[in-house]
Amino acid sequence: MLGDLILFSPCLKIIKDNNKDSHVTLICSDYNFRIAKNYSYIDEFIIFSRKNMFMNIFKNFRKLFFTKYKYLFQFDGKNSSYFISYFVFSKIKSTICFIKHKRFFGLNYLISRPSKYLLKIFYNNFIYCDEEYTVSKNDKSLVQYQAIYFNLLEKLNFKITHKKNLFFLDKSSQEIYNKFFDQFINQKYLLFHFDEKWDRYKPIDYENTLKIINKISKKNKLIITTGVKDFTFLKDLNKKFKVFNFINNEIVPNNSTNVTNVMVLKNLPVNLLSYFIKNSEKNISSHSGFVVQVSPALNKDTIDIIPKSKNEELDRWIPLVSKYQRINFEELNDAFIENFKF
Repeated sequence: MLGDLILFSPCLKIIKDNNKDSHVTLICSDYNFRIAKNYSYIDEFIIFSRKNMFMNIFKNFRKLFFTKYKYLFQFDGKNSSYFISYFVFSKIKSTICFIKHKRFFGLNYLISRPSKYLLKIFYNNFIYCDEEYTVSKNDKSLVQYQAIYFNLLEKLNFKITHKKNLFFLDKSSQEIYNKFFDQFINQKYLLFHFDEKWDRYKPIDYENTLKIINKISKKNKLIITTGVKDFTFLKDLNKKFKVFNFINNEIVPNNSTNVTNVMVLKNLPVNLLSYFIKNSEKNISSHSGFVVQVSPALNKDTIDIIPKSKNEELDRWIPLVSKYQRINFEELNDAFIENFKF
């Protein structure tokens, strides 16, 4: 996931700062490579297609298993990544062991990923992360993912030189952004990002969100960006506001509504979306990982609107250095919306 990579990004600089002559190789998906290629701290990429794991291993067999590395960091928590890391030659292997609490026929038991047996065989630097959010919620170093990354690096005597997320704009998208801004925006704006997570929410959440959009648009230009997948709420947005699509390297109008203070931009590639995030006054979403992680890297305020039930789960993913504000759907009513300064 793009957000996961950006959350890990300070570690890339820390590794380089502590090992000036190091050669850093990053294994990433072809999707993540679109932004990872802009990080100067990475010297080489092993790119995995998301479709065929065995073909990925076969194509990169020599780089994966015949290169001797000093450090290996396996932080994404995927079973396939653990499996591959077992066979990579590395002097020091670091990872996170995730502990899950399960109930079966009234009995409580724990499951670890990877198993504690494999963990102690293959890794010599690790931290346990309890996935029961309330177990150690008062100690961020045990539950907040970015704090765990830094702890693992400190255990290797790395000096923590940087804690803020890092993100580098792709210059190839700047001209497209500038052209659209000059033609259709040409003033300060707020950004609201929607994605398929909105299909999980209640009709009252849609209704209150439209009230938020209405309030913002009375005094501000509002740019609404969307994920690549369709979702129920998007149909309402398409009907109410002026819609633009990204087609053939251009952002072009898709309907003829006269409502111009709110614009919906669909299908933006992530490097172009980054320019809209960078130049906004404030970024709002329902915990879109990319928006939440990129905004602090670009010194932008973030407002997260989520169900209260998700608070402790999503606390883990908030960058340690960020201008972050949270609103729960349960708080939203006419009085709250009217008095809140978006």
